[in-house]
Amino acid sequence: MDPFQTRLRFLSTLHRLNASLPSIQKSLSYIVDYGPTLHSELWSCIMDECKSGSINRRINLLFLIDSIFTDETLSPSIRSLFRSYLQRDLYTLFDLAIPEGRWDALLNFPAVSKILAAWKARFVLDRSTLEDLETLLEVRKASLYALSPQQRNSTLLPPNDMQRRIEEDRERHKRLREKSWVLPPTAFSHHSLFGVKPEQLDPTYLTRKLTPEKGSEEDADRVWTTQDLDFSQMWEETSDFNDDDIEELKEGERESWVVQKDPPPQQPIVTTMPAPSPQAQIRPPTAPASMRLAQRTS
Repeated sequence: MDPFQTRLRFLSTLHRLNASLPSIQKSLSYIVDYGPTLHSELWSCIMDECKSGSINRRINLLFLIDSIFTDETLSPSIRSLFRSYLQRDLYTLFDLAIPEGRWDALLNFPAVSKILAAWKARFVLDRSTLEDLETLLEVRKASLYALSPQQRNSTLLPPNDMQRRIEEDRERHKRLREKSWVLPPTAFSHHSLFGVKPEQLDPTYLTRKLTPEKGSEEDADRVWTTQDLDFSQMWEETSDFNDDDIEELKEGERESWVVQKDPPPQQPIVTTMPAPSPQAQIRPPTAPASMRLAQRTS
């Protein structure tokens, strides 16, 4: 199939794209089949549809792009083909998803924020780039809330489109929750070795000095494990080592049981019991019982 026919068929597939999973999978299968040879044409089709489509179509296309980089069924080679295009058109994509001066663009903001959070967790792009994009989107959100009532009313969705948007948002949020539960293969699973280069299994691999070109190529095909994601999150959330950490370490050393002195031996406890009092001697009676009774009554 020549590039022109491929472009026409892919455009017809994108015209039927919606928030449902089967429509996204159909577009993904087309990308898998023709992406290795015609990846530039396919990406050009996606960008053209984003520029000419509605707000709802743009968020559907952004979810398609998200599936290219987060779907576990796609091979790393497919993702590496489209990563350069995503880096080039990243700001254009999100500027189209949340355009300036349109009140209905706020409908896409929650889904866009979740997509960016998923890309940061999966190392789709550089973390600093994604954080810069999040800052720009927050500024865009503030500018949209500052629109006048007349500007807001001029860009509202029609009632029919609003109902369709509610149904599709329900489907999108369900898929986002499902994706948040999926974890990458762990380092102890044999499935994680699929696509890993032999030199990555060498314990000294991480200590080697890599050139920027070599390192970027290997990171593109790397299979990230749950341990990698947890370590990266802890690394980003932990502050730099400062004087407070030094004082905390010294305080811990002072309170450690290693430097504490042994307690003195306990003295045996001696209890003194009071001497038993001598019991009073009981004298036998000197008179008969009848006489003692008479004396008591008299």
